[in-house]
Amino acid sequence: MITRRKFLFDCSAAAATAALVPLSAVKVSAPRDTGIQHLDRISYSALAGQINTLFRVRPSPLRTVDLTLLKAPLAPPTPVAFGRPIPSDARNEKFSLIFSGPKEELIEPAIYRFEHEKLGAFEMYVGQIGTRETDCVRYETVFNRPAIAASA
Repeated sequence: MITRRKFLFDCSAAAATAALVPLSAVKVSAPRDTGIQHLDRISYSALAGQINTLFRVRPSPLRTVDLTLLKAPLAPPTPVAFGRPIPSDARNEKFSLIFSGPKEELIEPAIYRFEHEKLGAFEMYVGQIGTRETDCVRYETVFNRPAIAASA
């Protein structure tokens, strides 16, 4: 059985060794380019412009599920009441993306890699909404973020 004193001594020795090793001796690999762009670089208008197009979702490296973007509702701006503080997200764009997918290939709520012919690859959270219809399943992702330029 190890004593507390021995444990603390070993931890202190390990910490001291780590502090004395120069960072140049530690090999740090550069982040590799995965080909995935950040979702915050894709504007609402670019996403909304893809209604009725296919998004390929990758629940695993060997499995893909095709979802069709059905609609992209944009919430109206947050009203500002006189005499009340402005909410911190008052100037954010608030919208959702509603997808339809095959009921035979359900995907669990999670963050997945999405691939699109025009938008490229990005990661996004999606979850199932509503009830399973006879021929499809609906999925939704919700955004509440600072508005970005419509260039992407």
